[in-house]
Amino acid sequence: MLRVFVGSIALVLIALIAMYVMQYRGKPWTAFAAKPAWIRAGIYFCVCWLLSYASGGMELILNSPIATSEQLSNPRWIAYTAAAYGFIFMAYSVVWVRYTVLFNRPKKPFMSTVFGVLWGTSSGQLFLAVWLTANKLDVPEWTAWLITFGVLGAWQPNFHNIYWDHYIAPEHDTPLTQRIKALGCHIPNLTITLTYLAIWDNYLIFVSFQVVACVSASAGMRYPAPWSASDEHDFAHRSVARIPRCTGYIPTDPQSDPYTPFYPGWKQREDALQQPPTALTDDVRSP
Repeated sequence: MLRVFVGSIALVLIALIAMYVMQYRGKPWTAFAAKPAWIRAGIYFCVCWLLSYASGGMELILNSPIATSEQLSNPRWIAYTAAAYGFIFMAYSVVWVRYTVLFNRPKKPFMSTVFGVLWGTSSGQLFLAVWLTANKLDVPEWTAWLITFGVLGAWQPNFHNIYWDHYIAPEHDTPLTQRIKALGCHIPNLTITLTYLAIWDNYLIFVSFQVVACVSASAGMRYPAPWSASDEHDFAHRSVARIPRCTGYIPTDPQSDPYTPFYPGWKQREDALQQPPTALTDDVRSP
């Protein structure tokens, strides 16, 4: 049954790649478009699921108990699990959402949730695959923890800053919010949940942490449906560099810009104009 499921994922991956190549390959990415962004994301999701299967993570998720009877009667496990869920929820439903630029995107709660579930299950399984691979190196568990943290700590910010936040996600950050989210959400998330996995081996719960985080983030940025029209602000600009990186939205005056109420000293001005992004842009070629 598992092989049939994985085979289906592989077929979906092939179909998405074919669809993307036939419709969008080679077209310049000069404005955010929801449909190709969903296709790119779908390709990434499928790859993460296949890596999970290859590492043995998918089988562990399906065949291991969600929690053992010993854990359910262990106050330390209960406290850690509750604290981890509490932190993830507060970090991503409150802090992450508070420091997110929305521009003029309409709310699409159902499709944003669908995207968040796909994003969270794939990211969680990718994290698990890296952890399981590190543990196959025949090293002490704390070394495997450090290897996993190092790999994911390098992969996540670079992948998002170079590719995801430009070609898949609509613009949702500023230079300030990029730092706040890294220090207040992403790094603690990986530290807390990876330690949880190392101590308790609750594979499904570990993945569910990332589902909570990604659903919160997807809804918080108002991720558009595939058929949604985009605003000019949704296009994420990148720096002029050998490897362009997303700069985030750079307002002319962050203390009066209508889209940045989270900046210190911000005051709403009735005459504030909607300023277009002023970030430098370089590479807008289709990947």
